[in-house]
Amino acid sequence: MVTILIDRKRYEVDSSKNILQNCLENNVNVPYFCWHPSLGSVGSCRQCAIKHKFIDFNGIVQTKIIMSCMSKPEKNMEIYVHEDDEVNKFRKSIVEMLMLHHPHDCPICPEGGNCHLQDITVVSNHNIRRYRYKKRIYKNQYLGRFISHEMNRCISCYKCVRFYKDYADGKDFDVYGLSNNLYFGRVKDGDLENEHSGNLIEICPTGVFTDKLHNKNYSRKIDMSHTPSICNFCSVGCNIIGSERLGIFRKVENRYHGDINGHFICDLGRFGHQFINKKNVPLYPFLLKKNKRLKLSKKQAIKEAKNILKKSKIILGIGSYRSNIENNFALLNFVGKKNFSNGMIEKESECNNIIVNFLKKNCTNIPTLKEIENYDASIIIGQDITITAPRMSLSIRQSAKNQINNKNFDFKKICNFLKISSKNKIFNKINSSIFILSNDYTKLDDISKINYYSDYENQSKFLFFLEKVISNKKIEKCDFFTSKKEKILYISEILKKCKKPLIILSFHDNNLNLIKSCINLIDSLKRINSNLGSIFLTSGPNSISTSIMSNISLEKILKKAYEEKNVSIILMENDLYRLISKNIIEKILKKDNKIIVLDHLNTDSMKSFNLSLPVNSFLESTGTIVNYEARSQRYFKILDKKQYNKLSLRMDSWKWISKIYYEINKKKFKCSSLENIINLCLNKIPDFEGIQNSSPRSNFRIIGQKIPRYPNRASGRTVLRNSKKDFKKNVIYDSETMFSMSMEGHHNFNNKISHIPFVWNPGINSSQAWNNISKKNFFSGKKLFKFIKKKNIKKNKISFYKSFNKNELIVTRYISLFSCDEISQFYKNFVKEDEFIPGFVNLKYANFLKLKKGSILLFRFNSKNFKIIIYFSKFLKYGYISLPIGSFKIPLFLNGYKIKKFKII
Repeated sequence: MVTILIDRKRYEVDSSKNILQNCLENNVNVPYFCWHPSLGSVGSCRQCAIKHKFIDFNGIVQTKIIMSCMSKPEKNMEIYVHEDDEVNKFRKSIVEMLMLHHPHDCPICPEGGNCHLQDITVVSNHNIRRYRYKKRIYKNQYLGRFISHEMNRCISCYKCVRFYKDYADGKDFDVYGLSNNLYFGRVKDGDLENEHSGNLIEICPTGVFTDKLHNKNYSRKIDMSHTPSICNFCSVGCNIIGSERLGIFRKVENRYHGDINGHFICDLGRFGHQFINKKNVPLYPFLLKKNKRLKLSKKQAIKEAKNILKKSKIILGIGSYRSNIENNFALLNFVGKKNFSNGMIEKESECNNIIVNFLKKNCTNIPTLKEIENYDASIIIGQDITITAPRMSLSIRQSAKNQINNKNFDFKKICNFLKISSKNKIFNKINSSIFILSNDYTKLDDISKINYYSDYENQSKFLFFLEKVISNKKIEKCDFFTSKKEKILYISEILKKCKKPLIILSFHDNNLNLIKSCINLIDSLKRINSNLGSIFLTSGPNSISTSIMSNISLEKILKKAYEEKNVSIILMENDLYRLISKNIIEKILKKDNKIIVLDHLNTDSMKSFNLSLPVNSFLESTGTIVNYEARSQRYFKILDKKQYNKLSLRMDSWKWISKIYYEINKKKFKCSSLENIINLCLNKIPDFEGIQNSSPRSNFRIIGQKIPRYPNRASGRTVLRNSKKDFKKNVIYDSETMFSMSMEGHHNFNNKISHIPFVWNPGINSSQAWNNISKKNFFSGKKLFKFIKKKNIKKNKISFYKSFNKNELIVTRYISLFSCDEISQFYKNFVKEDEFIPGFVNLKYANFLKLKKGSILLFRFNSKNFKIIIYFSKFLKYGYISLPIGSFKIPLFLNGYKIKKFKII
């Protein structure tokens, strides 16, 4: 820390940051365009000019204009930002030149009111256009279904290409042209291929890249309600801000979190939430009677549930990893621990239980996304993490760049803020220490040093021998080891020598041997290096907490339902038809067992079982989830459809359970409020100690006031509801959180709470205002388990098996970004229910089976016909067919199935 003078005022600033960032964090609005905290300084826009006053070698006082983004603060340095006419005129002239060809379309531009260019134009006092000639006109491109392109608004700050090409390693976007005639886009129209392309929307300081989905349901920033939330599409748990207006979900923006997502989120987290705006979402309870669905009122639904449950001898509960801790625990408390299942199939449940036990032992450090960037060697096993945890793959890319640059370049003499922009440009795959074991090609292959493609059993063997080599154990003669010896020895040497090795396992295919082999490898490496980091990526956003609550799998609980008589099942936010065989479900129903379904998606279970109750999704509720590092985080209700649609009967799952309990027992349910549930959960399950500190409590106030969800400039609230007679009663009081459902409350909250509903600083209205806020308050969440360095790990016994017949196909899982989770599939624009299902087969094996690209493969499974259109893969193992299991109505238990009878058309 050093002391400097800014406009004759003293400030304590961080000497590792540039002058620009220090000024912004001390509420001194220096104009800028090209600088970004994660992309570094390049000094191309010349907008952040300041006046530096100093004494030269002759003792004479001198002044000069310097670029604050390229300058380091020094002790007793004196600078002028707004109190010098020369530098003010310089910045004003720069803005004027940038605006020469900019169109006069602010009133119709989607960035209006959320535009950094507007902010900087005002800060620089530029308000009159003197240019009277023809403007430069560009043709816009089609960049896919998510991003709109308006090239005429570009000011050539280079941020987009620096992020997409240099930071995220995108290959299909670049800058073309020369001098002041530049074009930022693709060679030709087409979808942007990178999984983080949506960040262009927030990085761009103008309206060149805008959210196409938001444009369809457009509202200005000042007129939307904003709420902090957590992305529920994978186990990373990125922090987001959700926005809504008039009961319609509008858009998602990144919410800065210093440990997790930083300034960027993936496209699944940004665009996957539109399922909530579908017209056919469940709004009312339905009773299935004589194959007809009868619509019920809330009272009727609760009475029907009471009648079903009161007649039952046993009530079983099936939870879900896509539901929060509060809902799962309320159901567990209602049915009892012995009758509660975690809602996972046997394989997945067993794998998750091993991981939870491993996390409880606190044996290794589970790094955050920010910490991943500082690991100097990584081995990634299983599924492609670019799909299963996209935001983590972005951190791996930064890790690879840091590894290479630290080896080959001396950055000690370079300032921290210049290192960032330098490392993105200098990259050589040859010197990378990234190793990948997968069943097929992954999108991280472009930065990996060694790839090993095979099935999960062979991956387990690879890890088995790697662990033996690292432990210096004798290895008997083995054909497998001999063929892979060179790769195994090279990887072992790197992992032994590096300072901070990292092991990542994505086990969406739930192979038990792979997990055990991975844990054994972790044990051996930890004995050599205590700085080892390990990550296990689970299938769902809340898999860790549901596994902590129960180790009873879905098959076990359904077996109980089949063996007992007069059983009722409460199925919460889960779809049995996606998980298990239809034959098993029919057997249970034949015994006259009743099933009550609670869900926010129109699943096959909601349509097929006795009683269906509509519940709120994570966008409409408040709750707590636990991510891969066992960090509990709280998300908050973004929209309340009851505020605009009184006919909607959706409630949180725990509220339905509470009302049904009261109807049956005529006494208050212990889990009758969020805070009651959390307190009871802490008493019954000690592993959840700390979740009460995941966020401020509902009684948190700033000077006696709640935190508003609307900006203080929000307009038209009363006018919009004036047509309704009871419009004054429509503003609902949110008793579960510290946020108000209106613009009433304390607005000066940016540096006082970690859960900011929207970022808004005086003079800076755009999302770039995150750069004006000191980051020390943005470390939300609570880790359930603490790392203990000295603890050792018990090794697992592994038994490998080998069975392969050339005339059969073994099914393995293929996943894509918008089909790897259950929720995003329900947005019709992402998954089309085509007649044919895409399937990938090894090219050589396809020739053996006489398959051609585009051939149709037919097979029957579980009394259902599947039609597969064939594509080729160079790396998929011989004898396997890769299918999009979990989507296209392909059940998860099909994974690993051997297709013995099939027909080729």
